Amino acid sequence: MGALQPGMPNPAMIPQDWEILIVDLKDCFFTIPLHPDDIVWQAPISPFVLAREAHSIFHQNAKGLHLAHRMTLEEARGIVRSCPTCIAINKGVG
Repeated sequence: MGALQPGMPNPAMIPQDWEILIVDLKDCFFTIPLHPDDIVWQAPISPFVLAREAHSIFHQNAKGLHLAHRMTLEEARGIVRSCPTCIAINKGVG
């Protein structure tokens, strides 16, 4: 079985009658291309839409949105000001 690796069970704790197959997960990848009918094509999403979705989940402030999504500070403030949760908490401060 080779040297004991971190995260592997202690060989003394495995029953002798068990058949074990060890697979190295870093070597498990597929090089077979997908069939053209199975490929999903998506149009690129604008940074503004991504920032708006991120804000609806994480409620980042305007400066955080500005830095994370490379948008203008005014666009980021508009997203924060239009959020009903942030208006209730921050009184509409962007």
